[in-house]
Amino acid sequence: MELFSEYFENLVAVQPDYFNNGLIKGAYLIGAYTKGIIDSSYFSEVSKKNETFKKWLSNQKITEQNLKKIFNKAAEFERKLRLGSNRNSDLSTLVTTHFMCEKEIKVTQQEVSFAFIRGFNDYAKFKKDNPIKGEDSE
Repeated sequence: MELFSEYFENLVAVQPDYFNNGLIKGAYLIGAYTKGIIDSSYFSEVSKKNETFKKWLSNQKITEQNLKKIFNKAAEFERKLRLGSNRNSDLSTLVTTHFMCEKEIKVTQQEVSFAFIRGFNDYAKFKKDNPIKGEDSE
């Protein structure tokens, strides 16, 4: 099974300038983790077709100040709905090892939001390109 961390390492190698900022990396990875939790929530054994986190996220602004809040809420749903999978754990680990707010480097809110959405969309593409038999294919 391929993990997103392998995909991400290759992406960073190809686009080092884009990912040289810890906030951009964090926003990107939180976007990917968020997509993983949304997809997994829908197929949760605890609560089938659960869209609570997806609905909660739709009311959030994707800003630097909200990134940790979004990550923490995703992690909460991962625990509550027992969504522990190798892929979700891999994503969570990536966030906690790469997300750093470097206050001396200014990043616009648009760049943060873009990185989040890019990570969200890249994870969807990654899952489509690397399906796991018996796992959701959304």
